[in-house]
Order: sequence, then structure tokens, then C-alpha cells
Amino acid sequence: MNKTCFTIVFTLFILSLFTLFSCEHSQPLPTIELTAESFQFDQKNSCEITYFDNAIQFTESGKIKCRGGSSSGFPKHSFTFKMAHQRSLAGLPSQRTYILNANYIDKTMMRHKICFDLFREMNPEKNLASQCAYVNVITNGKPVGLYVLMQKLNAGSLGLNKKDSLAMIFKDPPIFYGENRLEWVQEPGNYFQQNFPDIEEKDLNGYMENVMQFIINANDSIFAHDIGHLFDLENILDWHLLLMFTNNGDGVMKNFYLYKRDSFTPFRIAIWDYDDSFGRDGEGELKMTKSLPNFDRCLLLNRLQNSPYFNYDECLRQRYKELRDAGLFSKKHIQKMIEANDKIIRKDVERNFKIWPIDGIGYYDSKSYEEELEIMLQYLDIRIPQLDKELGYSAH
Repeated sequence: MNKTCFTIVFTLFILSLFTLFSCEHSQPLPTIELTAESFQFDQKNSCEITYFDNAIQFTESGKIKCRGGSSSGFPKHSFTFKMAHQRSLAGLPSQRTYILNANYIDKTMMRHKICFDLFREMNPEKNLASQCAYVNVITNGKPVGLYVLMQKLNAGSLGLNKKDSLAMIFKDPPIFYGENRLEWVQEPGNYFQQNFPDIEEKDLNGYMENVMQFIINANDSIFAHDIGHLFDLENILDWHLLLMFTNNGDGVMKNFYLYKRDSFTPFRIAIWDYDDSFGRDGEGELKMTKSLPNFDRCLLLNRLQNSPYFNYDECLRQRYKELRDAGLFSKKHIQKMIEANDKIIRKDVERNFKIWPIDGIGYYDSKSYEEELEIMLQYLDIRIPQLDKELGYSAH
């Protein structure tokens, strides 16, 4: 063997060893260790938050509480914690407050993250959603598995001008229910669930009541003329289409933040909670496309679609065509997103299910992580042709 051949063979051998070593010893996920006297749903408790990855380690004091509605009944709990100082964790934008989503009911651990990432891709300027990263979590010395670390949606992350008198955020406001909303009240004195500014400093529920009354009572011509000033219709179209594409019926009336950055910008929606998507519903039941979102019950979308002066359905079809032609609404794109996330978490998913078995409390079936990923792809094989037909799309 001459010198040149030997050099090539030796180089390939070294590269193969490097590749093997890299695959077997991939960079571990960051870990967050939470230490507290107790973790409760009804109050915040003092805690210590220790964060470490391959380059950084620190401990912060803070406050923590468990979070979740129906998910509070699952054995693996989600948390919200607030640190004494603002820090960037796992590469996310620097904040004091973060959410640790247990993602218990979604065995893929991806549905929230993929939907959030996709929504931002659709229009990075106008479509906001929580940025997410994967971490392992330890509570009081006990490993509790893989979590999705989520950016908290607040005035900072939503880009509000806090000095503007009409900068505001509402979490799941019952604004689209119309008059059928009397039993919705969750917070006495804060009917529309004002999130910012602090309602004790400035109560904007009356402002939101006027917005709702406009949607209900404005005559057709005034509605068509003014609705584009009140709501960012590009954002509303993308929200509507994402609900259709992912089949998130649970997100039509809730699971969003409605926000206004300042006096000069219209209301936009930032999405939240998308485990009801890609073939499963929000309780984990396999639904594929057996049930589809009912947009008639959403007063805003109903009026837009039935306005005699505003061709909303044509706007919907045109925007869908743009998203299909751009490749964002495609099986290929979602499969790439699934593969990218899988590459990051696969080993940690395996460890997670040793702690929380796949046939545990709350699951409708015992399908594995791999089978769940296949469900997402099978769902797309069904849903995309349905939408193509419904919205009149044909590839070039």
C-alpha cells in the first residue's frame, strides 16, 4: 500500500471512530434540579433552582408552584418557577420566570414544541409562541424525567411597550363566546382574565367588553371596515389555519393569549397548549380526524366567514396555498421537525419511560414512543389531502 492510500484509509478510520464516539457520547441535555420543602398547586413556595449543562452551573433562589388544569391529575407534574435574577436557561431568551411542562399525556414530548415552532415559522414577525428546549429534571434529589422548558409569555416576550396605556395581555379571554358566556367566569373581578397590566393597577376588562360587543353587534359593513384595524387578520388567518392543520379543536375557544403591544397595533393571538394535535386529543385519546374543530362556535371566525362584505374564505384559501407552496404545511417538513427533536431527546425519552411507564395512569393505550411518532405521520397522510380538497389546493 502506497503512502497516499495509507493516509486515506487512516483518515477514514479516524473519522469513523470520531463518528462512533460522537453518536455514543452525544452532548447530554441540561439538567434542572429543584429543591423545595413542598411542591403545591395552590401556592408558591421558596425553592432553590440548580442548573447545569456541559458549560454552565449555577444555583438561584426562587419561588415555585405546580401548574396545570386537567393535567394536574397526572402523576408527573408541571411547574412554574421564578428566579431571583434573570438568566438564560438551555439557550432560551433570558427571563426570571420559566415553565417546566411535564408533557405527560404526549408520549412524543413534541406536539407543543412543533406547533409553536411551526406557528413562528409561518410569520416570524407576527406569530408568537413560547420558545422551548428539552431538559431533565430532578426534584429533591429524585429524577423525574424529561421536561419541556418553556419561555413564559409575558409583556417582555410578547414585545409590549409597558409605558403605553393600551398595552395589554389576556389569557384565554372568553371574548369569542358572545352572550353564551355567563358560566365562564374563573376569576371574580377579572372576567376576561387580564394578565397584563396588573388588574389592581389598571383594569382593562371594560375595554375588552367593548371589543366583544363590537364583534357581536357591529353591523356588517362597519364590521368589515373596522375588523382589520382591531385584529391583525394575517395573524388570525395563520391561527385559524394552524388549528385546521393540527386538528386542535381545543384551541378554538381557549389556549391562547390575546395581546396588544401598544395603542397603535391591533390585537394578535399567541398560541398556547397544543397537545390536542396531530392525531391525539388533549386528554390523550386517539382521534386522528374523527372529530374536527367547530369554528362556527367562535364568534370572530364565524362573523369573518359569513361577512357579505369581506371575502375571508378566499383569504384563507390563498394563505393555505402560500403555506403549502412554501413547504411549511407538508408531511416532509413536519417529519424533519420530528426527526430533529427525536435526535435530541431519544435517549432521554427512554429513561423518562422507565420512570413513567407507557401504560401508566391516564393513558388510553400503551403505545410506545416510536408508535406515537408514527401516529403523527399517519395523521398527516389523512389530514393534508382533506385540507387540500376543502381549500381547493393543487400542487403545481
